[in-house]
Amino acid sequence: MKIMMKDGSIREAGFEEELGRNAFRHTTAHILAQAVKRLYPDTRCAIGPSVAEGFYYDFDFRFRFTEDHFAEIEAEMRKIVKENLQLKHFHAGRQEAMQAMEERNETYKMEILKALPEGEEISFFKQGEYVEMCAGPHVAYTSAIKAFKLLSVAGAYWQGDEKNRMLTRIYGTSFPSGKMLEEYLDRLEEAKRRDHRKLGRELGLFALSEEGPGFPFSCRKE
Repeated sequence: MKIMMKDGSIREAGFEEELGRNAFRHTTAHILAQAVKRLYPDTRCAIGPSVAEGFYYDFDFRFRFTEDHFAEIEAEMRKIVKENLQLKHFHAGRQEAMQAMEERNETYKMEILKALPEGEEISFFKQGEYVEMCAGPHVAYTSAIKAFKLLSVAGAYWQGDEKNRMLTRIYGTSFPSGKMLEEYLDRLEEAKRRDHRKLGRELGLFALSEEGPGFPFSCRKE
């Protein structure tokens, strides 16, 4: 895969390499954010990195978001992949970047910018109408993202501070083939089935009691 770096250079890396895998999933996070902005334009974007098994993106929705919205978002993501949008990298001065984010009402991005030095050059990646303030890395075209799945929703305080607003964190994963994604999802299901807490309850080996939250009590008769 062709990987676009923060300085605008291009490197080759496969999905089996950390650089390639991070770029692949970081790009999927951008596709998620682009789909969300298309469907729900009033939503504000925070951050969206790649992580060990996939990626996440934090959003400030103007409505109660649940996993019931996943199907609609995934459908829009598939459209963006099919559009084969080129990711274009550019730099902007701090003031120009601030103006661009203000025009888009991206208050969380503006907060990040305010913490940067006055003369800082800001790295951006653009795909179609979507512009993200980001250091990368990314793949060159959205069509490289062959298979993805949104997995779960969680709450996350902005910048990890409980005094800040609670955002909605969407977790997902992506792979260069449907087969790899299917195998990963099968492993997740198997891990759930093997969860000792679930197995213990189902087999009657132990139970949880209100008298001792978090402590398993044996159900076996001696």
